[in-house]
Amino acid sequence: MEPAIGDGKNRVAEALWRVVARDGMTGVSVRTVAAEAGVTGGTVQHHFSTRAQMIHYAMELLAAQFTQRLSAKPRTGPTQDWTRAIMLELLPLTHERQREFKVWLAFTTQADTNSALAGLKKNFADELAALYQCLLRARATSSDSPSVLPREIDQSVESDAAILQAVIDGLSLQLADLSPAEAALRGPQLLDHYLSRVAR
Repeated sequence: MEPAIGDGKNRVAEALWRVVARDGMTGVSVRTVAAEAGVTGGTVQHHFSTRAQMIHYAMELLAAQFTQRLSAKPRTGPTQDWTRAIMLELLPLTHERQREFKVWLAFTTQADTNSALAGLKKNFADELAALYQCLLRARATSSDSPSVLPREIDQSVESDAAILQAVIDGLSLQLADLSPAEAALRGPQLLDHYLSRVAR
């Protein structure tokens, strides 16, 4: 049975991720991606008529898979625990997630000179901003924070979410350069340190 079109496109996109992780965006071409995917250049061009289309799809797929992984995280039990678990999922604490982060960073850098990629970058940033606001609102209205009034939450959540996003982004840059073992140890420690300070 022939693979579905989506499967073929995803195979090419995943090969492109590996090329970017190894060689950067300058290493991406029909030839290099085809070789990485184990297919012919004609097969790649069957799915993507241009290099730009191939990169756009690969970035879009990476964002979609990341979003799906976050959406699959349980939102049950103590609020402080499940919101923390989602925040930790945002950090590159494993080899695979470090590679994912570096590839995404390469895509977003390319987006500075590519309007199509810039649109994907903005859409994903907006989704993350909404997620951070949701997490902070949940933490503030949980039974652990009974003294916080809803109006106070609404007035501060947007700014607090922007700060949290900056913290997560900064931590991610640091953790991506550590070994996976070091990242898995330091990431939770640093996140917990930040959360303990803002909870005061």
